[in-house]
Amino acid sequence: MQDEPSGAALLDAARRSLIEEVIPGLTGRPRYVALMVANAIGIAAREIAETDALQAASERVLAGAPVEALVQAIRAGTRDADPDLHAALTEAAEAAAQVWKPGVAKG
Repeated sequence: MQDEPSGAALLDAARRSLIEEVIPGLTGRPRYVALMVANAIGIAAREIAETDALQAASERVLAGAPVEALVQAIRAGTRDADPDLHAALTEAAEAAAQVWKPGVAKG
């Protein structure tokens, strides 16, 4: 059970307040720093909101294998023609893109 509002929603509200009420009154370096903080808050909020999707994508990529085994298989080229791995990696990349670059069209 999660309390409402969620941590992601609280971070989003803090980000919006910073952008709408604080940043317009700033100039120069303080404005730049505040914009960086707002961006970091946005990334953290999206990461929290996408936790389940990111975890599910990671589990599909690994399929129960240790990450080191997957890395070795990819480096050795033994899974180059694996459509399931390709689909899982694409899904994982799209989930990560929604955290870091929201609104970017899926390929």
